[in-house]
Amino acid sequence: MTLTPSGPSAGKGRVIARLVWRSLEMMIAGVVGMMALPVLWNAVLPEISRFDVAALLMSANMAIGVAVWMLARRYRWPRIAEMGVAVVAPFLVLLVPFWYGVLSAAMVMTLGHAAMFILIGLLVMVRRREYADPRHRLRVRISGRWAGRSAVVLAALALPGAVSAVNTVGKFGDLYRARDDTVTAQPSPRAHDPAKPTVAFVTSAAGTNAADLLAPYEVLTGTGRFNTYVVSTGAAAVPLSGGLDLVPDLTLDQLTSLLDQQDDRLDVALVPALYQRDAGERQAITGWLRQQHSTGVLTVSVCHGARTLAEAGLLDGRTATSHWWRLPALRADFPTVTWTAGRRYVDDGNVISTAGVLSGIDGALRIIERLIDQDTARQAAQTVRWGHYSPGTPAPVPVSTLEWADAVVALNASYQPGPSAIGVQLTEGVGELDLSSIFISYTEEAMVGRTLAIGDGPIRSEHGLTFVPRHTLAAKADDLDRLLVPGRASATPQATSTGPRPEHLHLGDEFAYAPVLRDIATTYDLQTARWTAKTLEYPTADAKGWSGSSWPWPATLVALGLALLGGTAAQIIRLLVRRLRSHAQPSARQPGPLDDFPSGLTPSRP
Repeated sequence: MTLTPSGPSAGKGRVIARLVWRSLEMMIAGVVGMMALPVLWNAVLPEISRFDVAALLMSANMAIGVAVWMLARRYRWPRIAEMGVAVVAPFLVLLVPFWYGVLSAAMVMTLGHAAMFILIGLLVMVRRREYADPRHRLRVRISGRWAGRSAVVLAALALPGAVSAVNTVGKFGDLYRARDDTVTAQPSPRAHDPAKPTVAFVTSAAGTNAADLLAPYEVLTGTGRFNTYVVSTGAAAVPLSGGLDLVPDLTLDQLTSLLDQQDDRLDVALVPALYQRDAGERQAITGWLRQQHSTGVLTVSVCHGARTLAEAGLLDGRTATSHWWRLPALRADFPTVTWTAGRRYVDDGNVISTAGVLSGIDGALRIIERLIDQDTARQAAQTVRWGHYSPGTPAPVPVSTLEWADAVVALNASYQPGPSAIGVQLTEGVGELDLSSIFISYTEEAMVGRTLAIGDGPIRSEHGLTFVPRHTLAAKADDLDRLLVPGRASATPQATSTGPRPEHLHLGDEFAYAPVLRDIATTYDLQTARWTAKTLEYPTADAKGWSGSSWPWPATLVALGLALLGGTAAQIIRLLVRRLRSHAQPSARQPGPLDDFPSGLTPSRP
């Protein structure tokens, strides 16, 4: 194959480089279209739940991105159409075996992208004379003034962008960060009653959502009608949301040994949202779940715990639900599951899945209904002050989507000036719901700060779980902006000799999350409290008595201030550069004595 240069000075190496670059341009343009256009479609199209429709729309987005770039390069429409077919055709062809169940959704995406990139490269080579033609170049003339102004704008955006990246990565990184030391505390012993149903709460050593785990745990354990165990693949402390460390009751193997010794069996395996697990732990958990499910164990997912059940294959061909934020990704990754929204839980026989976060309470009440009775479930709801129990049927829940006002979470994660260092005093006998309400609301949901577990040693919660603080008050007093003390049992104000004044939120006879959301509204702002309630799937009817600023104005002012600072600095640099250039230019010639004479005349020489 001979490559003919398109210009007299173009060498073969230059032509090859140009062809490679053209191919890369097409691929980059396709990726940009795939990422940018869904923002528009989400605003005008209904939610897409079918994988095949989503795959075709994705390929169309990439084709549009490629087409726009080729128009900018001044290619003709036949070439643009040809390249569009190369982008869309692989996915269209691969969907046929997908419809017949031969290929999985993941395989369609993998093979489709690979085939698309290959076809783009082949087309560029087949049409190499045209794609190597230097006339197809972007002719954009940028004036020095325009470039300078653009640099100022970019600098104005770059500084708040950099601060946002650092703060956001730091806050999300701290959510489930493992502690540095080794926990030696042991779980509290408890008697096993073979006459009671046994429930295992599965956790991950990499991190577990505090509310998904502790809310249903308190509901079920509080009845006194169940054997309840928090289990993990290992015996190490499990980090929950916001840096709350929990010592698991048993490992998976220890639970099996205990049940064998008691001649008993597991009745329920409950899976909350589990943080990023390594491949070994993922396989251990999903394998264990498949084994339990095959013996008739009722398997329950809370919130994003549905992903773990889907990875185990336990949701294939079933109807299931999850958190509204997670549903689009779950639909794309697990198209054989019928994902639904708008109800607190889905009971599909020996699998129950719940909607987001606090819907785990409804899932626990459903377990009580099925294994005990409705009267016990009603009493359990009253005990935790959950006023939304719907006997025998799932209660409705709003079908939420992202809105412009939800940008508060980005502002808080990036620029919230405080109070952001929130100490949480661990006290003996604290309620599990009370603990979770603080550790998850201020961090993973509102993103207004970091929580630090404060205490002098391990504590036992109201229903026997073992928690280990990470810091003592004496060591962290000077670093804290606030000191919150969760729990009704610890609601007697106590003076401290050091650190911030203790704040007891759970003073009233109300659901544990109500005073926390009210405090977020008062201390930070109303919109942040609304976002937190939305992501917790907290009933909007309970959002009463909130007062505070309407918007996170301090965080907004910080963002604007950083933008102003960056733009001002860039403008100063721009002016200095201009001044230096003007001094560096040669000065104009000074007029000499001959310049004063009229044109054509010269003075006579002596």
